Amino acid sequence: MTAAPTPIQTPTQAQAPTAAPAPHDPAEQLAAYRRSRAAITALVAALPDPAAAPVPACPDWSARDLVGHLLHICASFVALEDSQIDLAPVAAAPLAELLDRWAELDAELPAALERSPELRRRILLLDAFSHELDLRPAGRGPADPTGHPAFAGALDLSTMGFGQALAGAGLPALRIETAGRSWTLGAGAPAAVLRGPALDVFRSLTGRRTRAQIEALEWSGGPAGTWEPAFTWGPFAPPRAEVEPAGR
Repeated sequence: MTAAPTPIQTPTQAQAPTAAPAPHDPAEQLAAYRRSRAAITALVAALPDPAAAPVPACPDWSARDLVGHLLHICASFVALEDSQIDLAPVAAAPLAELLDRWAELDAELPAALERSPELRRRILLLDAFSHELDLRPAGRGPADPTGHPAFAGALDLSTMGFGQALAGAGLPALRIETAGRSWTLGAGAPAAVLRGPALDVFRSLTGRRTRAQIEALEWSGGPAGTWEPAFTWGPFAPPRAEVEPAGR
């Protein structure tokens, strides 16, 4: 995550997906968040030195730092603080202490999810799910990350954020299509269509694909470069160097 802190705002009708996503059940979102927390806990616990282990998708952070960030986000969520997803990691502390503090917050999560708006809940899940993928070495991720219970909401939220950036930059409308799903973003008829595997689209919209990787997706009706500015939004921006292969 490289861009300056920017809260995610609720999109206008013109920026929203073609069909507005139905609100998710807070209980289902809690289960999805717990699944990511358990996976992240296991991944970092298996590292020889989490404080030194780099995270290519977050080049300024170690794996320990990433857990500190997730703890900070979770603590802010239960305290009903703002909905940014780029808060800095908690100050240096042993990994075990960070994991214990993160686990302790689980008792407060059900009530916090129940009293929080849908957008805020999706921000929490987007962040945890994205970082779960960041920590998984190539070949060791789930067989199909799109089957994760946080994935659909995270993809919807990322298209919304992209749509805001697109409208803010005054860019033409764009249609995004993945298997079985589509979004029309911007005002008016789409000037082009972007198609690709759902995971590649999601990782492109959330700063995990280089500009070259984004351009390698299927574009029709206009050059990818036209919409390049919209891939920088909120805390996300395309990395300069490849952090993971497409199709991961």
